[in-house]
Parts: sequence; C-alpha cells; structure tokens
Amino acid sequence: MIFKKKYYFIIPILFVIGVLFLIKKNISQISKNSISINMAEAPTIPWEVDSAPVHVVETFSEAVHGNLIPFGDFNMENVTNQNTLLSGYFCTEKTCYANVKKGIYFHNGREVTAYDIEFSLIKNFFNKADETFTYTCLEDLADIDHIILKPLLIGNLKEKNNIFYPTGLLTSIEIIDNYNIKFHLKRKNKNFFQRISSGRTPIVPIEELIDKYTKWKKYPIGFGKYKVVDANLKTFEFMLQKVNPKENIPSNVKLFYSSNDTGDIKMLLGGKYRGMKEYDKIIIFPNIYSNGGFLFNYQTKLGRDPNFRKAISLALDREKIASFGIHKEIIPEDQMLPNFGWQKNYRADIAIQQQNLKLAKEYLNKVPQALWKNKLLKIPSYWEDVPEINTLPYIQEIKAELIELGLNIEFQDTIMYYDKFKDDDENVLWFTGFSFASDDPNKNFAHFRKGSFFGHEYPDDPEYERLYQKSAMNASKNSDDTKKLSEYFTKNNIMVILFNQRVTYAYDSRRIASLGEQYNGIRFEIWKVKTNE
Repeated sequence: MIFKKKYYFIIPILFVIGVLFLIKKNISQISKNSISINMAEAPTIPWEVDSAPVHVVETFSEAVHGNLIPFGDFNMENVTNQNTLLSGYFCTEKTCYANVKKGIYFHNGREVTAYDIEFSLIKNFFNKADETFTYTCLEDLADIDHIILKPLLIGNLKEKNNIFYPTGLLTSIEIIDNYNIKFHLKRKNKNFFQRISSGRTPIVPIEELIDKYTKWKKYPIGFGKYKVVDANLKTFEFMLQKVNPKENIPSNVKLFYSSNDTGDIKMLLGGKYRGMKEYDKIIIFPNIYSNGGFLFNYQTKLGRDPNFRKAISLALDREKIASFGIHKEIIPEDQMLPNFGWQKNYRADIAIQQQNLKLAKEYLNKVPQALWKNKLLKIPSYWEDVPEINTLPYIQEIKAELIELGLNIEFQDTIMYYDKFKDDDENVLWFTGFSFASDDPNKNFAHFRKGSFFGHEYPDDPEYERLYQKSAMNASKNSDDTKKLSEYFTKNNIMVILFNQRVTYAYDSRRIASLGEQYNGIRFEIWKVKTNE
C-alpha cells in the first residue's frame, strides 16, 4: 500500500514536469521563430501612407496587404503564391487586361475579387479631390483627369458577392467578372501594372473601413502572409503574425522604431548609432533605394531663378560628399534615374556635373544680392534615415560647401509631416529624395507636373510637360524620349540631385542566419528571413 501511494504521488509530479518541459520547449520555439525589426529612427504608423517613409510603407504592405504583381527580378515565384494577386496581366495598345487568382482570401476570410481591385484604386478619391499621389499612380487611365476637379461621390452602392461597392464610377476600369478586369488608358504604357502596384494603394476589403474609407475599424487587413494582431500607436510598436501556421517563415514579427542599437534586424542605417555591435552583419543592397538632393520652392524668386539653381549644382562636390557615407552606401549622382539596372537605359547620355566653385560664384552673383546676401536660408529636411540630420557627415560637408559658395544656411532636422512646400511657404530649399519602388521610368518625373502630389516644387514649364508626355507615350517602345526628358530635367536643375543611396541593413548574426534572397531593401520581404535554429 505504501508503495502504491508513493507511485500515485509520483505520477502527478511527472505530469507537471512534462507539461512544464513542453511549455518551455514551445516558448523556446516561439522565440526562435520570432524576430524584431527596427524600421528606422523616426517613428511613423506604417499604414499612414501620406507620412510614413516609402521603405516602411512598402515593407508593411508587402507583408500584410500583398501585391498585385511581383516586384523585382527575383520574385517571379510570387506569381503562384498567396502574396501576389494577379495570375496574368498584359497590355495591348491602350487597353490592359488582368486575371485575378481564384482562392486568394483576405485575413477576414473573404475571397478577393476584381471589385476589390477597382475599389482599392479609387477609394482615396472619395475623401478629397487632391489625392494627388493616387492620381499620379492612375494618371494613365482614360477618364482620370476629371477626378482632380472634385471628389468622387459614393452614391448608390451596388451589391456584388454580398458586398456593397461603389463600382462603375470610372469607365476606364471595367469589371468583366469576379476574376477579370480591364483598364482603358489614355496612352500606351507597358508599365501600367508596375505603376499601380504600390504599397500606397494596397488592395483592401471595403467592409473593414469606415469614415469614407479613410480609417480601419481596428487593424489593417490584407491578403498577405502576415496579419496585424496588435498595435501600440503611442510607442509605435506593431505585432504581425503569420497567417498560415504551417508555413516555414518567422511566426511573429515585431516592427518598431528606435535610434538605439536594438532589434534583430535594423533597417536603413543612415546614422552612426545602429548596426555597430560586434555580432552585427552589415548588408548593402546593390539596388538604389533613393536619391538625395535639393528641391526648390518655385513660389519664391530665388527658387525660380535658374542662376541660383545652377550655382547650387556647380558648388557641390558630389564625389567628396559621397565619400562621407558611413557604410559606403552613397554614390555620386546628378540625374533622376540612376546609372544602375534597367534605369540606366533611360538616363541622359551626359557626364555627372563636376564641382566648379569659381563658375558657381559667377552664377550666384547674377542673382540679385538682396535675395540671398547676408540672409539665413533655413533648409527643412525629410530624411527618414536620421531625424537629427546635422549629425550626418555628408550633410556637414554639403553645408560647408554651400557656405564656401557664399550662402548662409541652416539645415533643420527632419519633420515627418513637412512633406512638401506649403502655400506661401518662404523656404527656398528643401533637402529630401525620391525612392525607386517602381519599374516605371516616368514615375518620379510625374511628380514635377501639374496634378501631382507637389504644387510648388517645379516651374510652370510647357516644354517639360511636352517632353514628359512624349516620354510617357513612347517609353514602352524605346528610351529616346525619356533620355531627352532626363537631360532637360538635369540641365535645368529642376531638382539638384547630389547622390544615390543604397539601402543598408544590419542583422544580429546570433539570431538571424540570413535575410534571404531580397530584390532590394525598399520592399523588404520579411518571410524570406531565416533564423538560427
């Protein structure tokens, strides 16, 4: 009896030990399959596309919302997976066709259809007429131009698949059936699908949005490999969880922002304080992430003065400035399209502007001195790498060279909501850059014309518009007209570009085995990350 009592007493103890062992094992396994990503130093909400940096928007959207089409040379396998919506797409003359995959589901369990594509592309126009970023993406549509005059009216919703949609409002978007959609263009553009496949216009379920489709009921919902399970909008911490528990990808992902050297992966290493630990492995992506340089406020006399813009360009030593890149991630440049990959085929056949300080001063002296002599020029910045932009060595070099030109300048730290010159803005210069998250050579040039997101960053120039229209019309056939547009843009210093920037990441080699085969760091594919087992 005594033996049996001891035996029965031991069984629960062994059971408890076994349970604790399994819990510990599961916790350890969860920890191994969880990663944290330090997105940047300046915090933003990743689905607020008007204010979040492009690498944040594109990475978040890639993970949560998925894509219309694959992006980059290495992603063709996405044609068959859950993260890409279209199974086929092509354009003939001024008509583009797309086939939607069957069996792709939003995280709320509903199948994605062509009606969701139509709604997602036009939803921003219900809130305001000047939704100019969306307009830039969709400007090829035949009847898009009247939208910039007034917002679309939601009007009578039509029931499709038990969901009510504002459908048929643009005749240029034609729904054939649930899985087929046709687009009618004003001009031929073989890059149409590349342009509309953007993290800033994700495909979303209409029933999960409120307030004229501007806000989520709770968290963003897409059809991507990850869903949002928690979000702290005060600390800017966002938790993602993989949708398919059987898929061999990181199970849980924490996105956060910090200037401290923390996180399993640290994105966009612009400053000197992240990625510096002995176990951090630095990765510099070969593809260009963005350029950097000066936009001009054409509301001001200085900004409109071609001699002033020419003086700025001539005064700056692009080679020397690039040499101050902390991770050697900066490349000298003066054109909008980089001398890399497919884009180099569309850039002008001209040499990069070399510094000529003597000539720069001659041009500056042609500018009325009352506009700049003994005046402080404050330069706002939008540089998501590092909020305190004056800590960057290459910014210090730019400042020194402009002072040597004879200007009195002051760089202001990044203001995340200063994303363009405002009406009656007195600032003349603004330091920022344009990213390359599209395969359309004309996409960034489109920002410098009427109807774009910007209103004061370009001149009223009929010749530029003529060249742009020719480039947009003929880029599908050859690069000649885009080269002419690029040359005109560069020689007229519509924007003074100083360098191109490659994305630099760091990862903790103790926890991360590999970042996987990434096309570039703009649209980072989280699921390709491999952890150390």
